[in-house]
Amino acid sequence: METITYYAKYNERTSPSNPIGVVRHRVIDGQDVDEAFTRNLRWEPTDYLRLYRLGHDDVDHVEITEAEADAFVKRISAKLSGEG
Repeated sequence: METITYYAKYNERTSPSNPIGVVRHRVIDGQDVDEAFTRNLRWEPTDYLRLYRLGHDDVDHVEITEAEADAFVKRISAKLSGEG
């Protein structure tokens, strides 16, 4: 079984509706996996959520829906691939 929680990363110049990035926390058969959607246009491992819990909180985040995460991925993919 897999569960996924998505988060929008934002700072004082951005907002959750226009985030600077998206990360997700997956639990796969009891195993925690944190990933960020990167400029490589794929989900890659990240330490962001772990570091945030440790106090490295200069960039904030808020939980978002899968649809909101998908919209971000589509928008960034189009922009970085020259289609947007």
